[in-house]
Amino acid sequence: MARFEALITPVADGQALRAALEQIAQSWGAALTWLDRRNASMDLVSGGLPVKLLLELRRGDVLGVLVSSREGMGAGAPQSKKLLDQLLRELLEQVPRAQVQFRSDRDGPIYQGVGGLSR
Repeated sequence: MARFEALITPVADGQALRAALEQIAQSWGAALTWLDRRNASMDLVSGGLPVKLLLELRRGDVLGVLVSSREGMGAGAPQSKKLLDQLLRELLEQVPRAQVQFRSDRDGPIYQGVGGLSR
């Protein structure tokens, strides 16, 4: 099962961010569902593969992104990774000054924070 996580910062909660997420969902033919004030879900099918995208507005100015599917990780889950790449690219185009702070496929499975683990 594929599972990719990313953190984007700085992201300000507000109408502009919500409109950007809605626009991305519409362009992908997906429905964006707000589960509560800070969490949203997008379900879509890519190449016959059901994929779930979860978005979490975290404390401060961080947007957490999770892409999960039943695609096997043995070959690196290329379809799921491609969707993560596309989502991040589109978010960075629409959210001024935002940058990817963490990607599980690049930085390891667990976010260590600035400077790594403190002991």
